[in-house]
Amino acid sequence: MVARSAAALLLAVGFLGTPARANDSASELDAGGLVLRREPGIALASEDLSISRERIDVAYVFRNQVNEPRTVRIAFPLPPIDGRELSVSALKLPQPERANFVGFTVTVDGHPVEPELEERAFVGEREVTDLLRRHGLPLNPLRVSELEAAQKRIDKAAWAELVKAGLFPDAEGMTEGLWRSEAKFHWLQTFPPGKEVRITHSYAPVSGFHLLDPKEASRASYRATYCLDDPGLAAIRRLHAKAPSESGHLRAFVVPYIVTTARNWASPIGRFTLTVDKGTPEAVASFCRTGIRKVGPTTFRWEARDYVPDHDLRVLFVLPGPGPMGIR
Repeated sequence: MVARSAAALLLAVGFLGTPARANDSASELDAGGLVLRREPGIALASEDLSISRERIDVAYVFRNQVNEPRTVRIAFPLPPIDGRELSVSALKLPQPERANFVGFTVTVDGHPVEPELEERAFVGEREVTDLLRRHGLPLNPLRVSELEAAQKRIDKAAWAELVKAGLFPDAEGMTEGLWRSEAKFHWLQTFPPGKEVRITHSYAPVSGFHLLDPKEASRASYRATYCLDDPGLAAIRRLHAKAPSESGHLRAFVVPYIVTTARNWASPIGRFTLTVDKGTPEAVASFCRTGIRKVGPTTFRWEARDYVPDHDLRVLFVLPGPGPMGIR
């Protein structure tokens, strides 16, 4: 396994969205860390990012470097959900029945914080939030059961109006939502002068998956995407050799994480640590970063000082044998 990228704290003027990506039969929803309005007086002293297939945990230490308190709005943007791209994808939301579909939690200096949630919906650049709410439709187009129930409840004339507005396909019985949901948690945070503030957050990533065999894994483009080195490819071949003959494929999951907008900070991240846990010893994990250390039977670590992120992070997990794929 090789690596070349990681981080998680985003600093920007305003709030940043995160793009969704599709790769053959797989889909991935990129998520990132906290977003702050630009405040050069606040330094990010350290960040510890832990990634597994089931959970992402991040711990930050901020330090106010000025002699007066600073109050800024912090946000965590959920991955955009675009029905046009993702409604038929091999994708599973961790908690699809909730607006907070990733189970995002946050603490400040050890105390839980209940952030506000802003959720909006768009067709292209046109906002359709009020239209959806007026008809009792979910703002997240991947809440399939709610959409199917809505079709039975909404009369034909109103449904035709929704189709004309570009919210649903112009085909009888089709209930796939075609809008894009954008949501973010946010709260006001005060940083006392000359003091450190510790912020943690945790959530379940929305991971894409695809079927994988050694031929696909050995392609140059595939290896470059996940920095899959020779030992990693050999491990995939061994897993495939042990797989049941009827399957012919392994399960490959991708957990993406947006990191590059952290470059907007006034200074680099003082100390950055990335820990990746592949879950089981026989699984394969690969991501782009050099100088990785194996620190446990299933865990790998990369550390940096005065870190300025240069690439977004995509962690590949390859699992042996048959099992659940995560199809919603």
